[in-house]
Amino acid sequence: MGQRKKTSTELAYWLENAATPLFVIDPERKIRAFNSGCQRLTGWQAGEVLGETCHYASVPEIAGAAALAASLCPPPEAFLGNEASAPAHLLHREGHALPRMLHFYPLRDEKDRLAGVLGVVSPAPPPMRAAEVSPARRLHAELSALRMALRARFGPTSLVARGQAMRRICAQVELAQNSQSPVLFVGAPGTGKEHLARVIHFGSPTKAGWFVPLDCRRLGPDEIERVWNRLLESVRVSPGAAPSTGLQPGTVFLADVEFLPRDVQERVVGIFSSAAGKPSTSLRLLASTSLAAAEFHTTDKLRPDFCALVSPLVIELPPLSQRPDDLPILAQHFLEELNRQEPRQIGGFDEKVWPLLTRYAWPGNLDELAAVVREAHLHAHESLIRPGDLPYRFLNALTAQELPPPGEPPPMLLDPLLSKVETRLITLALERSRNNKSRAAELLGINRARLLRRIEQLKIGGDGSSPADAEPDAPEAEDLTMDDEVAS
Repeated sequence: MGQRKKTSTELAYWLENAATPLFVIDPERKIRAFNSGCQRLTGWQAGEVLGETCHYASVPEIAGAAALAASLCPPPEAFLGNEASAPAHLLHREGHALPRMLHFYPLRDEKDRLAGVLGVVSPAPPPMRAAEVSPARRLHAELSALRMALRARFGPTSLVARGQAMRRICAQVELAQNSQSPVLFVGAPGTGKEHLARVIHFGSPTKAGWFVPLDCRRLGPDEIERVWNRLLESVRVSPGAAPSTGLQPGTVFLADVEFLPRDVQERVVGIFSSAAGKPSTSLRLLASTSLAAAEFHTTDKLRPDFCALVSPLVIELPPLSQRPDDLPILAQHFLEELNRQEPRQIGGFDEKVWPLLTRYAWPGNLDELAAVVREAHLHAHESLIRPGDLPYRFLNALTAQELPPPGEPPPMLLDPLLSKVETRLITLALERSRNNKSRAAELLGINRARLLRRIEQLKIGGDGSSPADAEPDAPEAEDLTMDDEVAS
């Protein structure tokens, strides 16, 4: 009996029920097929996943099927019709990560247009094969793994940290989340002080309440007073009354606290340090400053009792220039956040970009890095950001930064300059008077004795000897008068 011809229906049945995990994503990045192999591997049912849009981003705020879809997203070059492979950490329904290798194959229709991308999931490759993966895809997978580790520790926050300096800060953040004690963040502008304050708030018992940031630098004293009064009214604890369970402020964050008026400081101290030993408010107090830790406690802008109140736990944030290990992962993080917000997906950074980013001093810290990545994402024409996509202002600042500092101007010594000018004038006067000292003195407006002294002091002479030693002409042979001596 001849072999029966397989129909397309049977093929679809085999693919759907294959043990090998297979999925299909359409050109709009929506999941259109999710076979039984994928369901058994991830714990997700097809009905929960189909229709989800894939973003090439491991953004921590997304969860559930959307997070799984993000972990399945092909790199941008797959949507350009190129086969691709990339490591990934798939999100299991129970919350743990599954390290796997994803292989993507473009599917084309009869008109050779991209109809979708077929994804095949295979076991994670051994370490020796990791070098075969492009650096950009490897960084994406590393960020995804770091995200899941930080999510398990801190919850769904966008905390990104892997360097030694930030590991210490992560430990401090964990302590602060398990406490109601005030926290002071110390660091230069743009180092992420408010972001860490939000991480602590949303990981602490006050997370059910609002996070209220107050910018003490930009808000005027009257505005701060008005906002503070409204906060206290909404959270005031009456004696014997049970705390309100409704939605209300939970944490107040005083940014640039050194600009808080002293009368408000006094009031805050009275509220959080009552005579009975219990604060009259359920608010949690967090603050930040751009001053150095030592300067914070000695500045005249702050009351000593207020400084003591806000700084039981001090978290010092290093500038971005001191976080070289975190720079690549942070840049990828900002890029993937943009991928989630924009329809155009950029896979990462060309290797030629990293020397430029690492050489720069980043005076604006994380804020400046985010702005540079945002502009580069906007200008990129390929699946990777290349040096030409970086903002002109960044490249210009990098060039200016690497120029040597201006040298010290040469000293402007007055005496040598005056001697040179005087020598020139006396020489011209002698030439014009045909070496007649008396006539030369008249041309210069000085007496003859003074001229002779200056000729000798300046060593003016055609043969190196003083002209005063030369044979004088008849008018010069006359004796000096008393007036000449007095005038000299």
